[in-house]
Amino acid sequence: MATIAAQPRQAQPQSTWALAWRRFKKHRLAMASLVFIILLILMAVLAPYIAPYDPTAQPTGENLGAQYFNPPSPQHWLGTDDLGRDVLSRIIYGARISLLVGFTAAIASVLIGTVLGTLAGYFSGKPFRFYLGPLAQAKEGWQPALFAGWRVISWGLYYLALYLVADLAWKLSGDDVRAYLGGERSLGNLLSGLGLLVAWGAVAVAAIWGIWGTIRLDLDIVISRVIDFVLTIPTLPLLLVLSALLRDPNVVVGQWAQAAFGESASVFIIIAILVVLGWTGTARLIRGAILSLREQDFTAAAQAMGAGEGRIMFRHLVPNALAPVIVSVTLGVGDAIVTEAALSFLGFGVQPPVATWGNMLSNAQEYIFSAPWLALAPGFMIFVTVLAFNYMGDGLRDALDPRSRL
Repeated sequence: MATIAAQPRQAQPQSTWALAWRRFKKHRLAMASLVFIILLILMAVLAPYIAPYDPTAQPTGENLGAQYFNPPSPQHWLGTDDLGRDVLSRIIYGARISLLVGFTAAIASVLIGTVLGTLAGYFSGKPFRFYLGPLAQAKEGWQPALFAGWRVISWGLYYLALYLVADLAWKLSGDDVRAYLGGERSLGNLLSGLGLLVAWGAVAVAAIWGIWGTIRLDLDIVISRVIDFVLTIPTLPLLLVLSALLRDPNVVVGQWAQAAFGESASVFIIIAILVVLGWTGTARLIRGAILSLREQDFTAAAQAMGAGEGRIMFRHLVPNALAPVIVSVTLGVGDAIVTEAALSFLGFGVQPPVATWGNMLSNAQEYIFSAPWLALAPGFMIFVTVLAFNYMGDGLRDALDPRSRL
């Protein structure tokens, strides 16, 4: 009786992400870093349950002096600081702030950079019009659809900008104009009045023109110039100035920040500043990738099938450019943690008694020789955490690269 030869089993095709995960697992340092980061996140989430002491609690009772500057011991594994607070508990709670700032700033920066970079790359060399007012939209055919989407948004933003300019002009010159009209005929008051008249005249002309005016813009040029401008800003000095300004209760912006965020204002201020200054790198990476991908055959096929521009950009192009974005997130987390620690160390970041690794280092610099454990613990955590994110980013870069030897 003839036997049927067994057919060899064909290997099941694996997805891109499955192949990337298999390559990532071969990167030992990246896997070790991933395990460490997961444990660090669990430590931050479970801080109230695993911290042996309250991070802000100070000793009470007799012999208070004996409870300050205690070296590592079975009762306090990492010792106590100058106020008798447990260093280990403050390290555990400090991980919450560092990871919150790192992940939030990195993810928000990457999202903004991805959207702006995609728009810049896809619409490069394809300028289009913003129809500001109803008459401008009517020239293209009076249809309800013309009042939807980005046209309504552009109209609203245009007139909002005019209102802000007029309001600013009045705040800067209003008192001088009233003084001039009240009889104080000084040269300064006269110049302020003339400046206010010119500003309001320009706003009025722009408002009237906006009823039927159109603006022709190339998004790539606009976004690229904004990126160039942000990159010219010295990051650390600006961070110091803005952080000090936004934390000042005597300044209007500082009062608003304190009222909006309360005790957490310093954390959200640092996140906001890092996001405003940190999206440019991702935007440039995505822009370059989109410029190349939009010329590929699959983009032309999607256009031929009637896919809209939004679907083409975010359904077909962005997923094919995710590799540098994912790597940028991991590296951005480490950069944000270092920046927050530097600001807190300099006294412009998160303020005590909230525990962060940066302000723990700042507090320990006076006792670096008499109580070195106060500086070693937070310094070591910053070093190891940033190193872990960098190694994980290196592993992701190799895993997502099809030419990788992993």
